[in-house]
Amino acid sequence: MTARPRRLRVLCAALAAFSPGRALAESDAPRSHPGGLEAPAHRPVGIAEAGIGWLTLPGAEVCVDTDRLDCDEGDTSLELEIWQLYRANLAFAFGAGITLGLVPTTDAPARTAQPAAGEEPIVRDHSRGYFTIEAIGRYYPFVGQNLEAWVGLTGGLVVVSDSYSSNQPASDNALVGPRGQTIRTEGYTIGLATGVAYALAPNWSLGASLRYGSWFLPGTAASNPLGDAASLTGQNNLFAVGINIAYRIAL
Repeated sequence: MTARPRRLRVLCAALAAFSPGRALAESDAPRSHPGGLEAPAHRPVGIAEAGIGWLTLPGAEVCVDTDRLDCDEGDTSLELEIWQLYRANLAFAFGAGITLGLVPTTDAPARTAQPAAGEEPIVRDHSRGYFTIEAIGRYYPFVGQNLEAWVGLTGGLVVVSDSYSSNQPASDNALVGPRGQTIRTEGYTIGLATGVAYALAPNWSLGASLRYGSWFLPGTAASNPLGDAASLTGQNNLFAVGINIAYRIAL
C-alpha cells in the first residue's frame, strides 16, 4: 500500500516537470541580458546610442588651391555620433549611424581670389565639416553581468563640405545670392571598431569605442570658378575615440 502512492507521486511530479505550461513559463523567465539588462531570453534587443568623441586624420593633406601647393598636414575634429542597432542575440548585432565632424582644427587661412581687370580682390574665409553615414556589424566575444566587449566592421559614405565665405563688409549695393559657396566632396569609408559597455541601470549603459578606418575621396579636387578647391582628396586614414550612452529595450 505504501509503494503505490509513492509511485503515483513520482509520476505526477514527472508530468508536471515536462508539461507545456511549465516549459513556457521557464522560457519566458527573465535572465541576465547584455549589459546587466533583464529581458526574456528568446527576445532580441534594440539599442540607441549617442556619443561624443575626437576624430583624427593624421596624414591628411589639407589644401585650398587647385594646384595643391598651399597645404597643411593632419586634422582633428570634435565629433558627434548616433547609432541605431538591432541586437539579434547575445553574440551579434547590426545597424547604422551617422557621424558629424563639427569643428576641424586645421582651417586654411583667408585667401584672395584673383580678380578680373579693374575689379577689387575678393578675400574669403574657409571652413570645413565632415559627415558620414555608415552601417556597422558587431560581434560580442565577452558578455558579463554588467560588462560586455565587442568588435565590428563599418562601411558607408562620407561627405566633406568646404565652405568659402566673403569676409568683406557689406556695402550699399544690393547683393544677389549668398556671400559664400560650398564645395561638397563625396566618397566612401570602411573601417574597424571595438568598444565596451557597462550597465548603469536596467535599460541604460555607458560605453567607450575606438575606430580605425579610411576615407576614399576623388583624386582630383573639385573647384569653383574663383579657384577655391576641395580641401581633401584621395585616401585619408582616420582614428576616432569616443564615449557614448545607450538605451536598450527588449523587442
